[in-house]
Amino acid sequence: MNISQKGQKSLFEDIKNAHISDLGGFTEEARRAVGFIAEELGITKVDCVLSVPQELSGFKNSFSVYGENGQGEPIKFSYELSDEGNVEFLVYTNEKGLSEEETEILEIDLRQLSYILDSLILKLKCEQLSLIDFQTGISNTKAFMSFASKIIDAGKAEDYTAIFFNIRNFKSVHRSLTYLEGNKVLKKYSRIVAEAVTEKEMVARSGGDNFIALILNDNLDYFFDLLQNMVIFYEKDGRKLTFMFGAIVGALRLTDKYSIGDIMLNTNVAYQSARENRTLYKLYDEEASLNLIQKKIILSGFHKALSDGEFYVVYQPKVGVKDRKLHGAEVLVRWRTSTGDLMPGSFVSILEQDGCICTLDFFMLEEVCKLLKMLLDNGLEPVTISVNFSKRHLTNNKLVEEIIEVIDRYGIPHDYIEVELTEGENSYNQGVMSSVVNGLANHGIKTSIDDFGTGYSSLGMLKMLNLDVLKIDKSFIPEAPVGEKDKSYLLLKGIISIAKDLGLTITAEGVETNAQFELIESLGCDLVQGFIFDRPLSESEFIDRIKHKDYVLD
Repeated sequence: MNISQKGQKSLFEDIKNAHISDLGGFTEEARRAVGFIAEELGITKVDCVLSVPQELSGFKNSFSVYGENGQGEPIKFSYELSDEGNVEFLVYTNEKGLSEEETEILEIDLRQLSYILDSLILKLKCEQLSLIDFQTGISNTKAFMSFASKIIDAGKAEDYTAIFFNIRNFKSVHRSLTYLEGNKVLKKYSRIVAEAVTEKEMVARSGGDNFIALILNDNLDYFFDLLQNMVIFYEKDGRKLTFMFGAIVGALRLTDKYSIGDIMLNTNVAYQSARENRTLYKLYDEEASLNLIQKKIILSGFHKALSDGEFYVVYQPKVGVKDRKLHGAEVLVRWRTSTGDLMPGSFVSILEQDGCICTLDFFMLEEVCKLLKMLLDNGLEPVTISVNFSKRHLTNNKLVEEIIEVIDRYGIPHDYIEVELTEGENSYNQGVMSSVVNGLANHGIKTSIDDFGTGYSSLGMLKMLNLDVLKIDKSFIPEAPVGEKDKSYLLLKGIISIAKDLGLTITAEGVETNAQFELIESLGCDLVQGFIFDRPLSESEFIDRIKHKDYVLD
């Protein structure tokens, strides 16, 4: 025999160091190994037959290792794989066959190849498992990103729309089923959406009840309809439960300019925009992206800005309609930044969504109490100052106690504070609000509803709550003179009449012109808040105004 064992060993060392990553790489190296001994042993062909319990992407059950023509009955060499299954090599030789010594040499080669193939299979199984969401059995985000990369690299991005979607109404499952049962429903849902797409498309679970998909534009309507009309049945205790789901969808029409990062970010931006606008579907646009960026900047910078003193308050005077004197004020907030002061409209709604507004509201109450204490300590007679409290506070069952604690800590008489509440969206919130209003009233603190008429069930609120003050939103006050038969006049007159009959103090907001003032004066309004008398004042300006409470109307 002319085969060098040393050469054979060296060859396999090279093969082991070849970093084989797929079946093609293994076949190439196996051909080298067999080719080293084939001529000497008279080998004409070697086939490989693979038997593994788990299907491997890119793998065939049988493939050729060496040669093209094999005649006669092959010699079989079978080896077990470490993770179940086995590999069998079918060796074809010339007519002389193999001697015992040659068989031993070949067996050494094939056993080494089986070890290399075994390692490759284990590696590929691990890689394949890393692309699966274990809870649902469908693809995960890593698999989605890999699939999307291939689409982009192939120049086919413009054929697709990427979507991020959340299962709508999935909470109903957890109200009816246990956690483990709910997971089974989620798994059914995942299987349905995964089986609904073609092999040229991809659906992956990104976590929770959120998914991301890459759908061909021609199939988008079908897939969207499926998401909005999903019905899943589940049997429990002999009963057949029916769950109906929709979806909130953010979509991005792909072009060649989008990277994987762009796809992941922009679909989420579109989804967040859909949620905030309470729509089922939102196609990505630059404005939605800028809004989300602005929101993230505000939320991430809020607490530091508050501790750094970037927030400050101003006071909008409330003037008596009859006597033209200062009777009160509403505290308003401003955010001082390096690029200028931000008005409440640019950040309050964002803070309200996140709940940070609750911290800001108490900050403003503290600022008011500090001012009132300073005025009292200096022998000045203050006026009642109203502080806004968001409806987000209604989840706090200790709200009244916390408000009283702040006021009493500064030793402020309770009649100098008025709490302005925002109308609740439902009967539960209105019931909680009633409890808050009554609790504050028991401590001598007046309450009002902010922007009356612009929220929910305003007349019902008047019936339910024992309010002290009604603030009429500026949208109800005509900008130009109107006749007594005009709808806006009749509506404003009706609101004021009802409020007076209920014994409420009436404040008109946003009064800017003499014509508006004359109108609300003729209808019996008590207080005016608006530029006709004063813009929002700084603390020092407001203190000067307290010293000189009389106004002159031009």
